Amino acid sequence: MPSHCLQIIADPDHEETYRWVVLEQEPHDAHIFKPHSTSECDFDSWAAALDAGTLALAAADGQPYENEAADPVGDADCSSLD
Repeated sequence: MPSHCLQIIADPDHEETYRWVVLEQEPHDAHIFKPHSTSECDFDSWAAALDAGTLALAAADGQPYENEAADPVGDADCSSLD
């Protein structure tokens, strides 16, 4: 079963915006990760990117996840930002 991790990064092209990146562990090396998926849009806060990225991480790992304390930022695929 693949192992995933989540990273929140600042968008170098847009000041004060953030994106999430889900990384997938290489099967035979616990120290090497490769890109799995990334947000297709920017988020205006680190927390919003984290909330959306956590949804994507849960989906990648096949885990149910709901954060009732999170601000409504839409889902991991940015559909609410259009």
